[in-house]
Amino acid sequence: MKIVVVGGVAAGASVAARARRLDEFAEIIVLERGHHVSFANCGLPYHIGEVIADRSRLLLQTPESLRESLDIDVRVGNEVTAIDRAAQTVTIREVDSGREYVENYDALALCTGAEPLRPPLPGIDLAGVHVLRRIGDMDVIKAQLDAAIAQAATGARGPVRAVVIGAGYIGLEMAENLKHRGALVDVVEMSDQILPPLDHELSVPVEHHLRSRGITLHLSTAAAAFTERKGGGLNVELTDLSVLEADLVILSAGVRPNTLLARDAGLELGPRGGVTVDTHMRTSDPHIWAAGDSVETPHTVLPGQWLAPLAGPANREARVAAENICGRTTEYRSTQGTSIVKVFDMVAGGTGATERQLLAAEVPYRAVHVHPSGHAGYYPGTAMMQLKVLFSPDTGRILGAQAAGFDGVDKRLDVLATALRAGLTVYDLEELELAYAPPFGSAKDPVNMAGFVASNVLRGDLTLWYAQDYPEATRGTRLIDVRTPEEFSIWHLPGAENVPLGDIRSASEAWDRTAPFRLYCAVGFRSYLAYRALVQRGFTDIATLSGGSDTFRSWHEVKPDSDEPPLPMTAYAESADIRAAAARATALSQGTGLRVDLDCSGLACPGPIMKLSDKMKSLTPGDEVVVHVSDPGFASDAPVWARRNGHQLLAIEPEGSGYVATMRKGGAATAATTSANTPTEPRPGKTSFVVFSGDLDKVIAAFIIANGAIAMGEEVSMFFTFWGLNALRRIDPPKRERKLMDKMFATMMPSSAGSMPLSQMNMLGAGAAMIKKVMKDNAVASLPELIKSAQAGGARLIGCTMTMDLLGIAPSDLMDGVELGGVATFLGEAAESNTTLFI
Repeated sequence: MKIVVVGGVAAGASVAARARRLDEFAEIIVLERGHHVSFANCGLPYHIGEVIADRSRLLLQTPESLRESLDIDVRVGNEVTAIDRAAQTVTIREVDSGREYVENYDALALCTGAEPLRPPLPGIDLAGVHVLRRIGDMDVIKAQLDAAIAQAATGARGPVRAVVIGAGYIGLEMAENLKHRGALVDVVEMSDQILPPLDHELSVPVEHHLRSRGITLHLSTAAAAFTERKGGGLNVELTDLSVLEADLVILSAGVRPNTLLARDAGLELGPRGGVTVDTHMRTSDPHIWAAGDSVETPHTVLPGQWLAPLAGPANREARVAAENICGRTTEYRSTQGTSIVKVFDMVAGGTGATERQLLAAEVPYRAVHVHPSGHAGYYPGTAMMQLKVLFSPDTGRILGAQAAGFDGVDKRLDVLATALRAGLTVYDLEELELAYAPPFGSAKDPVNMAGFVASNVLRGDLTLWYAQDYPEATRGTRLIDVRTPEEFSIWHLPGAENVPLGDIRSASEAWDRTAPFRLYCAVGFRSYLAYRALVQRGFTDIATLSGGSDTFRSWHEVKPDSDEPPLPMTAYAESADIRAAAARATALSQGTGLRVDLDCSGLACPGPIMKLSDKMKSLTPGDEVVVHVSDPGFASDAPVWARRNGHQLLAIEPEGSGYVATMRKGGAATAATTSANTPTEPRPGKTSFVVFSGDLDKVIAAFIIANGAIAMGEEVSMFFTFWGLNALRRIDPPKRERKLMDKMFATMMPSSAGSMPLSQMNMLGAGAAMIKKVMKDNAVASLPELIKSAQAGGARLIGCTMTMDLLGIAPSDLMDGVELGGVATFLGEAAESNTTLFI
């Protein structure tokens, strides 16, 4: 049997490999028009972001490896241009040479994939507008990005700007990786939300997280045109009349099935434009099969045929196609669309149908929202997640699930995807026995919790009202907030009455039991307890808000109190934990009332930031500092420093030549309740230096930047080599025997940081003396003082041992606290750094 496979990557390579494992003697030919037959296209954004540094790791198989391991004839750069169904042949064109030839087949597998959408907009074909689908696309984008970043690093241009069109999974992964490289990133999305596979209330927390990480979102608008900008780059014109500057544009507006071959061959296409296949992945031609992004398959939950451009389904469809080609009767029954994405520190994803899809398909459903922690709340390193489960109102069968959070999201989605595939109900979720230990989960796993709540709804033990039904759902009712007074004072729904859970029983004695009541709390648990207490006291018209105020605020896009991950919630912790958390939140949002003045006038950069950083360490969360600064650069430094360290910049106004700013201490509030490596605490960056120069002005600049980085909360390492080592010499090193060459070097080089010359206008030392005087007059610390400050701030000062050997410098010649290391030490530090500077 001769099997011809059109297309490689996930589906094509899988068809060929599975067919070989089933039929050792078949002739198998794979025809791929690109120059890479099998690669990890989901990893492409991460190589651009240099998270995956080695490009070769994306190349899963090569023509040579497939020939050697599976005896498959793989021909890259060969495009199939036509199918003759009657003759059972394909016409092939060699991409590089243009030569055409014909191959016959007994079985043909079409794995032609999908093509990225390129809307017919003015300027869409300009060189700076890219799509990301193949290795070649990645190489072009990365080369342009690398060149722009390298130019920016020299100071020859401003920061690199990138615009991503489309806020789906690939678009957001590209945004994250471009930001990781240091670009300023705008994301443009036609819809009113990001992440189409999620419902609105699940997408909003991810939107907040993106903005907190410096990504600018433009929702409910679209690209209208691309034009070249004078001086280089592009202008991206949007339909909301705004214009964005860009050095490169990434089109990530979706894909469409590549069905040109199938259509021209007269194969049947489905209502969504994909190739029609049966459950054996056979097309309308009995000798032709199809798999991957170009085919339509049944949905596990929704009626009709659907496209699912996902790697998992493509691989399974390919396996089924190969087995049927080789004589088995395996079936591919449906696709449920399970997907997940990492967006900076957050994770989000879903399986099955969304609420929007169920509404559009007129499929009856119910929904519940829960906000459990990724693992036991008392064990460090977790945060609250949002989990939504959709289910049949009759049988309780699971129809869909979505989750967004920081830890444990993936495994909950996998469990729910398995349950959905198996046809389980929410009653089954109650009974699932899942792995538990404090670092991994809870005794009542989030999946169990969703099952408990959903089952309560079906059994009539709980009636819910929903955020999307506000304000209609609360009109004419008494709206009761059962949270603590502290929580209520921070934020509450308009018109709500605050009756804390502990007071609900006594307060309700005087209430009319026939009046309508609508309850809510933070996540839905305390209001459920209040609901049960009131129902059993004879109240007849009562409902509680699904997911509590957390879900409500997401649905209605109420800005969060903080950009940090939400604290884990502990069930039944009515007094201690919740009141403590509320008190911390109150301190952060309203302040403790303590305000101190800090005079930084006369200090040059980075002096004000360093002094402010020290003062903040002595304060408690919610305390405020009013800082007076004469340095005009503080207006730019203050917002960045505050944001990086988790503080609030309440106000900043001009004052004389500088500014007066009011800041409220923040970050330590969450640090007190979590471990140092949890996502709730701002993570420091790292900057490394190679100090090669022995010039006073250059070394001063290096230590000014280093002290500024330390004040910004970053780790700093400084590797001193050749003439730069003179900055680390002791003023009075112990006497020792020196070789003649060592004595000559010691005579010719500066004896310490205090005797280093200027690079320009040294004038036999007069220029250096003038600079030192000017620095003193302007309250700029001297070089020795800057060195001490950097050491006190935790900077690693590393002396190059190779240089020490060459120049005759002994460890005893260097100041206290200097470490010794070689190139490997520096490279290790540089590999962990966001920025590496060569001075």
